[in-house]
Parts: sequence; structure tokens; C-alpha cells
Amino acid sequence: MARNKNYAGALQLLKRAAAGRPSDTLLYNQAIILSHLKRYEEAASLLQQAPTFSQAQANQGIFFCMSGDVKTGLSLLENTSGGKNADKIAYNRAVAYLHARRFDDANRAASEAVRIRGGEPLYRLVKADALQGLGKHREALNAYEALEKETKLATMLPVRIGNALLGLKQYEEAAASFNRYLISGDRSNQAEARYGLANAFYGQKEFSKAVAEFRRAVQFRPQWLEARTGLGNALCSIRDYRSARIEYEAALALKPDDPHLHLGLGVVSHRQGLHEEALEHFAKASSLLDEKDKELADCFLSLGLTKLEMNQLDSALVHLNVAMRLNKDHPAAYAGASEVYRKKESSRYTLEYLEKAIRLSPQNDKMLTNKGNMYLKLGDMDQAYENFYWALNHNSQNINALNGLSISLLEKDRIEEAETVLDSLINRGHHKAFLLNNRGIVRSYLALKHEKQKDQHGARQYYYRSIRDYERSRDLDSTHKTYFNNLGNVYKNTGEYDKAVKSYLGHLDRSAINNLGVLYARNGKGDYGRHYLNVAITIDSASLVYRYNRYKVYKEFFKDSLTRRPDILQGQDLMPTNSISSKYSKDGYINIYLYDYDFEHYEFPGDHYFPIQNALPAPPEYRPLDDLLAMSAVKESTTPRVAPPVRITSKRMPKARRTRMAGSTKCPKII
Repeated sequence: MARNKNYAGALQLLKRAAAGRPSDTLLYNQAIILSHLKRYEEAASLLQQAPTFSQAQANQGIFFCMSGDVKTGLSLLENTSGGKNADKIAYNRAVAYLHARRFDDANRAASEAVRIRGGEPLYRLVKADALQGLGKHREALNAYEALEKETKLATMLPVRIGNALLGLKQYEEAAASFNRYLISGDRSNQAEARYGLANAFYGQKEFSKAVAEFRRAVQFRPQWLEARTGLGNALCSIRDYRSARIEYEAALALKPDDPHLHLGLGVVSHRQGLHEEALEHFAKASSLLDEKDKELADCFLSLGLTKLEMNQLDSALVHLNVAMRLNKDHPAAYAGASEVYRKKESSRYTLEYLEKAIRLSPQNDKMLTNKGNMYLKLGDMDQAYENFYWALNHNSQNINALNGLSISLLEKDRIEEAETVLDSLINRGHHKAFLLNNRGIVRSYLALKHEKQKDQHGARQYYYRSIRDYERSRDLDSTHKTYFNNLGNVYKNTGEYDKAVKSYLGHLDRSAINNLGVLYARNGKGDYGRHYLNVAITIDSASLVYRYNRYKVYKEFFKDSLTRRPDILQGQDLMPTNSISSKYSKDGYINIYLYDYDFEHYEFPGDHYFPIQNALPAPPEYRPLDDLLAMSAVKESTTPRVAPPVRITSKRMPKARRTRMAGSTKCPKII
């Protein structure tokens, strides 16, 4: 019955036999049949009661493995001697090692099975699977292809070959192998083939196709962690961050500590502006962040930009440098490094990295605008003007570029043009504090220009308008306090000194301190002027304006001591003759106006790409030593003896001999 696969019927017969007379052979045969019924734990338990058979320990180990207890099963298999079944035991040991992901051991065990019986295709298949697990994709591929003529393995090989090709990054060939399986009509490896095809599309960066195939794989096996992770990665790559997060979080329920999931969530959280959360996820994915893996360039970029947003500047720079090394052609990493150095107040490196970013993305108006702003900060108005001009050539609506252009026009003494640019912006509804502040500066200079032209009425009008602009700027954004300094300059020029001092004190930075020194010097208070200018120079000793103003104070009030101070005397040659502030100075001193300008925030579209998790093939099935044992006749002491049969030598029956009991009603005794 067992040979005819009627296992349930065979088991009932064996149980009836064992109930009458227990026997190790009966227990052993029951265990073998229970294994066919997939009752592996019961089978292993029965074999513990029949340890004397040579195959009992091996089969017991196999049954433990088949029940899911691979550790116990391997322990038994490893301590089983081979004998005539050495190749079968080595094969089952190799399969168990594959389940335990001990690929080196699996390769050794499979090699032993092949050495003993090299003609068995299944042994060679297991060896190829072990090579695939070891990442030896080329050797695995060769081994799989050598088995293609084996008809019994025809349905198993295309998916395995596809995965080996994925490991070799031959994505088009891998897709062809998976498609070959899918059109074959076999359904046993549908999920694996869909998942492999999705990875092949992902490797070719056909992300939309990859999303569709990952979805099909998830439909086949909703609890498949790698398939859901792959789907999340593909959705992230098409920048559908909301859907990607849904898939990642669904997969987290299956394995909360999976680093691939946290890596994807780190990128998604960064893109969604959840920077603290992004750092937490990146920390949990640290084991994957290989600084030599080019496929991780975007992940290092996202991590570096996240740390930049969190103001962790040194750490941000480390990760951005890794991103630059892994992908030399992505402008975002260079732009990010430029922002790090800008926050670290390093103008040289800010411009150096920004220039590298612009070379890679020459039409990026935001980077050109920021470069112009850096030159504004450095006082190089010609370079600033050129960069703002090119930024507007690529995007004529860039507000920050127009704002910067107006400032550079003002500093080039094209004051009316500067006012026209700002009027146009503000009149079109861009009521921003920094635009009003800057127009207030332009109008302050227009007032000085009218004064220089002896047009006092026009000067008063522009002073009034500039004050109104500063007040409106304050009302819109009181956090930008630069207008305090600029308002103080207007009051100084109109002779309202108490109001001027009060305004300077409202934003007492180094520029306001310089302006206070100038204010006191202009009013004959040389000691106060010298004091404030010395304080300003202590804060910024490189400022030419502060040093020139201090020289002028000494020349006017402390001329006798000037000859003993060559360091101060050098200031006479530092007069910025091309500066608009010196050109329109009313008293020979230089007042500083504080312009407002915003640096652009870069928004590069994410080129998200994650490492492909190549699926390992499901190991072939275990092969128990299926030797059902026949029972030989056994003499038992409790069995009644039966007389041996009478040997007949003649064809005729012998005559029965009459006894003394002849005719009696009693039965005769048989002698």
C-alpha cells in the first residue's frame, strides 16, 4: 500500500500490527510513512524509539529539519556515518545548511555528494545553490547552465539562472530568463519569477515596470519581506514617497530591525522634511552604508543633506564627501558641501564647491543666485552682478536674483535702475521684508544724491519714503533687525541723533557699532568715536571700512598720537574710492548699510537607487532514506507448536487402524 502511495491505509495496517506485537521494524516503517504524510515531528519521535537501524538517526535528523528544527536536525545529520547512503546523507546535510544559510558548509556537503555520485543532477543543483549563496554568481550560473538538459529540473532552472544573472548585474539577460519561465506555463515559482523580474527592471532603472512586478510578487506572497521592501524602494525611486512609506511600514511589522527598510525610510523621511526621524532610520541602517558601494551614492547624499539641515556640519561634510566620491557627476553633493562651508563662514570653500556644482548644472538659477549673494557678501559687485544676470537669464522670475541684481546695481551707482527693479517686484505683490528693507536703502541713497545736487525737497521726500519702507519691513518680519541699523543712518543724515542712537542700539552688531563711532565722531565726540571703532575692529579686524574710519577719527581728534601708531596710519590708504557709501558720504566717514538677501534652498530631484536584494533560491526538498523494511518470520515462545506435516510416499491413502475405542462415541485421540 505504501509503494502505491496509499500512506493513510498503510499507516493503519502498521498500527494494527504494532498493537498486537510491537517491533522496531514496525516503528521504523511507521516513521517513514508519517514523513510522507508530512507529520515530521511524530516521525522523528518514533525514530527515537527505534535507534538500532542504520538509517534511523539520519532520517530522524531529516525529519527534524523538515519540521523546521534545522539546528537539531543538523546536529543529528552531522553525527551520522555515511555507509552505503553516504551520498544521500551528504545531500540532506547540504540542503539543511542551505536552510541555515551556512553556504560554505552547504558547498562542502554538496561537493561530497557529487564526489560520491556525480551523475545525480539534484546534487549538482544543490552545489550551484550553495555557490549562489556565497555570491559566486559566475560559477553558479555555469553550474545551472550545465543542468539545462535535465528534464526533471526544467521548471527550477530559469528562475535560478535569472537570479545568478542579477548577481552579475546582467539585468536584460536576467529579465529574459524570468520571462522564459513565466511563459512556460509552470506555476510553482510564480512569485519568485515576478520578484526576480521586478529586480531586473529595477536594475535597468525602469522603475515603473519594477513597481508593477513587485506588486504582483506581493500579491502572491503578502508576507514576503524582500518583495515589500523592493516595492517600497521602487516607489521611492519614482518619488512617490507617501506610497513608499506605506510599504516600508507594512514590512516593518514583519521585521522591525531590517536595515534595508530603515535605509529606505531614512531617504523618504529626509524627502518629507522629517529630518530627526530620518537620522534615526539612517542610524539603524548603518550596517548597510558601505562607503565603497556606488549604488549607495544617493543614500549618502540624503544622509549628508539631512545632517546639514540638523546643523551637524562636520558630520554632514563627511557623508557629502562620500557621495561625491561615489558619484562625481551629481551637483547636489557639491552644492550641499558649499552650504556647509557657508554656514561655517568659509567664503573660499563655499565658492569653490559652488563653482563645481554649477559646472555640473550650469542652468541652475538657484546656485547662480547663491553665488551672486556670496560675492555681495564679499563686496565684489561686478562678480555679483554677472551671476545675478545669468540666473535671471535662466529664470526671469527668480525673486532673490532680482533682489541681488538691484543691490549690485545700487553699488554700481545705478541707483534709479535699482529702484525700478525693486518697485516692480513690490508692486507685483511681493511684499517681503527684505525687499522693502533694500528699497529703503536705495531711497536713502537717492535722498543723499538729491542732497548732493542741492535738492533738499527731493531729499526730504526720499528720506520719508525710506523710513516708511523700513517700518513696513519691521511690521512684516520683526526678526530681520537689519532695518534698525539702516533707519539709524537715515536719522543720522537728517540730524535726529537721539533717534539714530536708539535705532543703532536696536541691532547692535559690528556694523551698527561702526555707525555709532561715526555718529559720535561727526558730532565732535572723538573719544566715543574712537571707542566704538576700536570695538568694531576687535570684532572684525579685516574690515577696511572700520580701519579707515578709525584712521579718520585719529586724524581729526588725536593727530599727535597718530605718528606713533603706524598700524592706524595705514588706514589712510584703505579708503574704498569705488564704494557708493564713500561717494555719497556727507562727512567723509563711511556708514554701512545692511542689505537683506536670502540664500536659495536647493531642491534637487532625488535620483534614488537602493541595493538590489537578490532572492536566494528555495532549497530543493529533503530526501529521506525511504527504505521500508520487510519483516522476516520470527519464532515466538508463546506460539503453540504444530506437528510437521505427514510425508506421503504413496498415491493411495493408508488404511486407518482400528483401536480399542472402535464404535465408541468418544473422539479418538490422534497420535
